[in-house]
Amino acid sequence: MSKLFESVKVGNLELKNHLVVCPMGFVKDIDGGISERQRHYLVERAKGGFGLIYPSTHFISNRFEPSQANTLEGWGHGSRLALAVEQVHQYGAKFAVQLSLGLGRVSIVDPFTPPKSASTCTSFWFPDLTCDPYTKEEIDWLVTRFGYSASIAKNAGADVVEIHAYGGYLIDQFMSAIWNHREDEYGGSLENRLRIVFELRQSVWDQCGKDFPVAIKVTPDHAFEGGRTLEEGIEMVKLLDDGGFTYIHLDKGAYECWYNAVTTAYQPEGSQLYIAKAVKEAGVKTPLMVQGKLDDPRVAESVLDDGLAELVGLGHATLADPHWALKVKQGNEDDIVPCIGCNECLYHELIASFSTCAVNPRTGAETDYPILPALEKLKILVIGGGPGGMEAAITAADRGLEVELWEKESKLGGNLLAAGAPPFKFNTMRYLEYLKTQIAKRDINIKLGKEATLETVKEYSPDAVILASGAEPICPFVDNIGCKTVIQAIDFLIDKPEIGKDVAVIGAGLVGCEVAIMLEREGKNVTLIEMLDEILMTAELASNNDAWLKDTIVASNINVRTGAKLTSVSDNSIFLEHEGQEKEIACSNVILAVGFKSDQSLLNALQEDNIKVFPIGDQKGSGKIIDAVHQGFHTVRLLEDLINIY
Repeated sequence: MSKLFESVKVGNLELKNHLVVCPMGFVKDIDGGISERQRHYLVERAKGGFGLIYPSTHFISNRFEPSQANTLEGWGHGSRLALAVEQVHQYGAKFAVQLSLGLGRVSIVDPFTPPKSASTCTSFWFPDLTCDPYTKEEIDWLVTRFGYSASIAKNAGADVVEIHAYGGYLIDQFMSAIWNHREDEYGGSLENRLRIVFELRQSVWDQCGKDFPVAIKVTPDHAFEGGRTLEEGIEMVKLLDDGGFTYIHLDKGAYECWYNAVTTAYQPEGSQLYIAKAVKEAGVKTPLMVQGKLDDPRVAESVLDDGLAELVGLGHATLADPHWALKVKQGNEDDIVPCIGCNECLYHELIASFSTCAVNPRTGAETDYPILPALEKLKILVIGGGPGGMEAAITAADRGLEVELWEKESKLGGNLLAAGAPPFKFNTMRYLEYLKTQIAKRDINIKLGKEATLETVKEYSPDAVILASGAEPICPFVDNIGCKTVIQAIDFLIDKPEIGKDVAVIGAGLVGCEVAIMLEREGKNVTLIEMLDEILMTAELASNNDAWLKDTIVASNINVRTGAKLTSVSDNSIFLEHEGQEKEIACSNVILAVGFKSDQSLLNALQEDNIKVFPIGDQKGSGKIIDAVHQGFHTVRLLEDLINIY
């Protein structure tokens, strides 16, 4: 059996295995308590075989800033927490509650109200605001209140509380010289800056007993200029080592480089493990918990094999597949739905939308969207083998429908083939392989190289058509655009033709930026051309993904030209309108990444012929994976009702 599934004891906390569901933001009740939806979400991951489950972090109070997470202030919060704890325990998992003093300088109130922080420092979101420092009396109140909230968690049945002292949040602001400029006993030396941590731990012990497990999450490497260096981070962890903590939960980054803390599609696997290695080599004896793109079972297993940590934390991987642990334990690794790092989960949370996952439509709706057997065996035709079409076909087969999938190309994947082509998008390609595996395991008739027309659809005579035929790349109307040196980005990514040394990428949306980075890393001289005033202006993506792309391009040798319009192409150059002048840029190849447009002719023809057709993805106006997958899933889940409605 894998070491991951051996029981483990850290301090006096015993777990059935080494696998942990990390704390992540989630929909809370109106007063900050554990919501019913959140409880179902947690229980599903306990069913999935994990040994320790965290809900999202809990604020101890809303006195000094509005809570942007769960809150644990009183018995009403505790009673709902207790129900979640009891149900998680029923599956043999333990329950951890991460307690926070708040966000401090990264709190979002409004552009006029200064947040409170460890000392006078700049507000992250509103740089014109200077934070108000907490007074000594307020700190005393917070410390006492922290222990009280811990007692609520303990009485609710929680097995461990964790001090939320990482990532540039309020407690970390006390711990970090870049934000803590105090001149009293809470500022100055590293020992003084850590004082609040030991006071919080003691407050928990005072109100819960010294045998109650207390963990701490810290960031030894802020990974941005001026933040905590790894060297200082090691010294910090060494001071915590004798502090009686049950385990130390390691993290990386801060809001200044949020993609290091909440990883994206672009980070390598095990991106934070170097921190654990350095901590272990420094002689730290307290058990460690690690995280950071450990969703490949082999990488997760290597953490234990290499002695880097005792606990392995998975975050977004458990949104994509709550049963990750169980599938690994049973040897069904090819059934794991892989996280693709798109951070749609984060994006939807930040725009106050419904918290969910791009590749798992049931995340956050675990009891809302059951897949029920079909009442009659309808004949379903899915047109298009991209992510939406494959998800629709899989769902149809799972419901017992008769399903056939047509794909006009010679292989499945659609635009996923291009999206997963850059080496740093390996998890997107992994998701494609997952979909293909699930298709192969089901009774789905696949026809590759099959063109769908009104006549061929009528000949097949389906009860319903799921139209997921995607979109085609746009070609701008400029002189000589048909030149042999011009390649559409999607064709370049899929076919990988040989190109010259100097490359112009037209369009700095998501595809154009990823192509530019890939080419620059391959040693090409890249010029990135964008008509708008900034890159990525039309891309709807999570802020940490956006920041990684922008920071990476700034740090690269890519020549970025914004506010520039392509006017013509020659065999060895392009011509632009830029800053009121015509400019020529020499290049051996031109990569077009100016967007996509769907062909609606088949949809219109099917509708005019009164065929029951349901467009999804690009055919419904969205080019995002999350929309295609969710629409494919829900259209088939509700198919009988939709047929009656339409």
